[in-house]
Amino acid sequence: MPPSSPRALRASRPSGTARPSRRGAIWIAVALTVLAVHGGVAWWVAGHRTPLDDTPVPEVPIVLIPLRPVAPPAPPAPRPKPRAVPKPAPAKPAPPDTLAAPATAVTPGPAPSDTTQAGAGDTASATSASAATASSAAAPADTDRFDPPPTVTLTYDALMNGVRNQTGELHWVNDNGHYALNVAVPIIFFGTFEFTSAGSFDANGIAPSRYVEKRGRRAEYVTDFRRDAAPALAFSRTGQTAPLAPGAQDRFSVMMQLAGLVRGNPERYAQLGVTHEFTVADTDSSEVWPVQYVGKEMLRGPDGYLETRHFTRLPRKDGDRRRVDIWLAPELGWLPVRVRQVEPSGNEFELIFQRKTDR
Repeated sequence: MPPSSPRALRASRPSGTARPSRRGAIWIAVALTVLAVHGGVAWWVAGHRTPLDDTPVPEVPIVLIPLRPVAPPAPPAPRPKPRAVPKPAPAKPAPPDTLAAPATAVTPGPAPSDTTQAGAGDTASATSASAATASSAAAPADTDRFDPPPTVTLTYDALMNGVRNQTGELHWVNDNGHYALNVAVPIIFFGTFEFTSAGSFDANGIAPSRYVEKRGRRAEYVTDFRRDAAPALAFSRTGQTAPLAPGAQDRFSVMMQLAGLVRGNPERYAQLGVTHEFTVADTDSSEVWPVQYVGKEMLRGPDGYLETRHFTRLPRKDGDRRRVDIWLAPELGWLPVRVRQVEPSGNEFELIFQRKTDR
C-alpha cells in the first residue's frame, strides 16, 4: 500500500481537531480585555485617591464636663375650686307664747391666719413661682452656654476609603426654637447615604425628636426620641426601646451640639484635655461618647488654609475600632469643616469642607 500523502492525511483528520486552538485564542483575548479593564479602574482609583491621615492622636489628660439634668415639664396649674356659697340661714320662727329663750344660730368666725385658703389669684402666683424655680433649676449655668449655629448649608468633598466621590452636603436649619439637619452623601456603587435629624432645644442644647438613616438602597431606619412622661428611645430597626438620657443626641446632631457648646464658650472648650460626654443614639442602641479636644490643626481649604480645632471620640473600651473625628473652624463660626468616621470594619467615611452658603 503506497504511503499516504500529506493532503490525504489532512483529509482523513476529523474536522473538529482545529477547534480547540480557536477557543483558546478567544479565551486569551477575553482575559486580556478583563485585565485591561481592571488596569484602567486601578489607574483611575490611584489618580483620585487621597492619602489617609494616620497621625496618632496625642494623649492628653481628661477633664470631664458633666451633663445637666433636664427638668421635667411643669404640671398644668390646677383649676381653682369654686368657693362654697353659704346657704341662707332659715327664717326665724315666730316667738312662741312661752318665755323660753330663742335658739341661737352658730355662725363660723374668721379662719386663723395660718389656715387661710388661697383664692384663684394666690394659686396662680404660687404656680408661677414653682414654674420659675423649676425653670431656673433647668437653665444651664454661665459656663455651659449653648449657642446653636444659624441656618447654613455646607458643601463637602465626600471620600470613601480615600476615594473621592461626588459632592456631599450638610443643610442645617435653626428656626424659632426648632432645628432640622440633613446630611446627604452620594457614594459610588452604593447610592446616596442620607441622614436626617429634627427636633428642638432644651437646657442641654439640641433635643432631637426623630433621627432617620437611609444608606443607599438599604431599608430606612428611624429612631424616635420620646420626651413624654416616660422618656425613651424607640428603634424601628429592632422594634425595641431604651431609656432616653438627658442631652441625648443622634450620630449627626452631635456635631452641631458640639459646635453650639464651643460657640457658647470657646475658651472652655479649647483647652487641651477638655472632654464632654455625649449620649449618642444609633439605629438600634445608644452609648456614651467621650469627645475630647486634642489641639489645633491647619486644614487646606478652597481659598487657602483654615485654622481648625480637632476633637476626637475616645475609645469606649479595649479593642474599640470605631473612630470619630470632628474639626471645627473658628473663622466659619465654629462649624464642622472636616468629619471622619472609621467603622469597625475598617471602612472610612470622610467629609472635607469646600463651600459655605448662608441659607
